[in-house]
Amino acid sequence: MADAQVMEFSIVGVHNKQQIRQFVEQRLLSYLEPGFGLYALVHKQSQELVGYCGFFVQKINEHKEVEIGYRLATKYWSQGLATEAAVSICEYGRKKFNFKRFVCLIEPNNKRSIKVAQMKLEKKIVYYGIIVEVYSINY
Repeated sequence: MADAQVMEFSIVGVHNKQQIRQFVEQRLLSYLEPGFGLYALVHKQSQELVGYCGFFVQKINEHKEVEIGYRLATKYWSQGLATEAAVSICEYGRKKFNFKRFVCLIEPNNKRSIKVAQMKLEKKIVYYGIIVEVYSINY
């Protein structure tokens, strides 16, 4: 989250150490209520932390949606890891929490994230002053 390339399409931008610590603390609290959140991604071979993937409740036009979120260190881009994680987290959410629908809010120029999402474009909205596309998948 301190890498400008990774955070290029982040609403809040690059994080300093204090902001990263706050982000991690907030994510830990999400496991208490609603009982899920973002999960660390660890590379199988190297056991190195490569990023995160998970889901959280997102309010879109006053309607609650389950959004899939993911971020990986640039070293691990273009290896299929984000797609593998996103597919796995959807399966986990369906089985563990009985989620029937997932969304991703993605800026139109974020082609990598659109490819990872593997969802259909549903609509465009303004989110915190930024035009984003809402991608969705229903089960």
